[in-house]
Amino acid sequence: MKVLPLAGYLFIRALHATLRVRHVRAENIDDTPRYIIAFWHECVLLSLHSRWRRPTTAIISQSKDGEIVSRVLELYKATTARGSSTRGGDNALREAIRAYRAGDNLAVTPDGPKGPRRVVKDGAVYLAQLTGAPIVPFHFTARKKKRLRSWDSQIVPMPFSRALYLYGPPISVPRDGNVEEWRVKIEKAMNDLADEAENLVNS
Repeated sequence: MKVLPLAGYLFIRALHATLRVRHVRAENIDDTPRYIIAFWHECVLLSLHSRWRRPTTAIISQSKDGEIVSRVLELYKATTARGSSTRGGDNALREAIRAYRAGDNLAVTPDGPKGPRRVVKDGAVYLAQLTGAPIVPFHFTARKKKRLRSWDSQIVPMPFSRALYLYGPPISVPRDGNVEEWRVKIEKAMNDLADEAENLVNS
């Protein structure tokens, strides 16, 4: 458990160092003082090289894979709230809210930890409502990449490829907003952003 996170950390940093990266519309996150950064689970591998800022607390599942991810995050100087829609979700939500009130930004994969792929779960909406923080979505992709045969079709960029982080405008969810209505709005915004990112990186 000590070796795997360190190996993952070193692999991610080495892979990122080979990429020709562009950050597009980064002002959407740079100019937002406090936020919930949101990205699809398929972008997890290179998510830690997006324009997130410390301190940040990420919601991570309580699975064994989640434990490895949590320890990689620690190496990047981020903290975690452990739980998901399938186990420990309420506890993770409370931890994340406490972290936000203490000054942290938050990070979520709204379709994690097990999908369905690119479908936002209610928890992301509740988190935005209860904290008052805007959701800033981003999508990562690369011109040359592999997609794993996993439920999320995880993106693995090929070394030396052109890569892109595309940031969407902040989405503020009213505290009394209809959860399903806003869930659908966030999902559409994130899927539109993913489609735009693919077009941009291949243009």
